Amino acid sequence: MFGLWKKRKPEPLKPPTYALIDGFETSTDAFYKSIEDELEARKVPGLDFSRLDYREGGPLSARRDYLRMRRERLTFDLCSAPFGTSWFFSYRFCEIPAPFPLLQLLIVVILTAALTMGYVALFGMLWGGAIIGMTVLGFFLLLRNTLTLGFQDFDAWLLTVPVFGGVYEIFRKETFFRTDTRIMYADTIEKVIQAKIKEVTAAEGIEKVEFMEARPDIHPLLARLVQVPSRTGS
Repeated sequence: MFGLWKKRKPEPLKPPTYALIDGFETSTDAFYKSIEDELEARKVPGLDFSRLDYREGGPLSARRDYLRMRRERLTFDLCSAPFGTSWFFSYRFCEIPAPFPLLQLLIVVILTAALTMGYVALFGMLWGGAIIGMTVLGFFLLLRNTLTLGFQDFDAWLLTVPVFGGVYEIFRKETFFRTDTRIMYADTIEKVIQAKIKEVTAAEGIEKVEFMEARPDIHPLLARLVQVPSRTGS
């Protein structure tokens, strides 16, 4: 409905980073699992993992699995795959665009009004109004106390909820701590990715790995390197 539940295409925050290793191969699944295990051991707050399925080219081309690491609306999409007799690793740091908050706010207002009318019809104006007031108050008190109840990632989870997530983000304060934790998240993920790439290549006797950034001002024929591919259905 109006794109509210449609998955939005991530927008790159920086050029893709890649490393091409000659005469090397490894297991993509095992590499992704090592990344997940390391980040789980570090207990990065609010971090979710998923496997994405991207086409190599057109509709009839083969698929490649990417590992997505997401916290709030910030994502890292990691690829490990062969390229001829070489092997490459690449990752993209992106942001999933915020949904349309005003439209979602309107939907929440309409649903709240409908719920209020239902309570009033069932219990009358006095009790119906009191019940809906206590329901709304209790809901917001619950949100304020989620951390004390032990739901450390509940705040980040709310941002992913269709309709409500966009509204919640309107009232969610931007703080120094939120900015700091986003920076720490980006730094941690990038360090772990590069460390694991060096680890898996060092095990095969490769002493040095060079990480490069795909420049956004390259020739137009290569400009697609910095674009995020469209997600294909599984």
